[in-house]
Amino acid sequence: PPGGETLLMLGERVRAATDELAHRHLGEQIVLVAHGGVLDMMYRIATRQAVDAPRTWELANAGINRLLWTPQGLSLVGWSDTRHLGPEWCDESTT
Repeated sequence: PPGGETLLMLGERVRAATDELAHRHLGEQIVLVAHGGVLDMMYRIATRQAVDAPRTWELANAGINRLLWTPQGLSLVGWSDTRHLGPEWCDESTT
């Protein structure tokens, strides 16, 4: 909608929040639970994708995504891991 948050603004908000969390928890593992928009942006940041590039990756419901933060930025360790779920939970045609 007019006056709403742009993709660039969302990307900066996600990057700032990620940096803040990482600085608060240096050397620790943290868990972040988020909706698809934030996860999509974290993937883009970690893989240096443009915010408006077509998505070529999966955003699995209840998937586990692993990222590594360093002062140089985010990097992707693992994405959309659903091995902890049974096959019935991965089939979106039944939901």
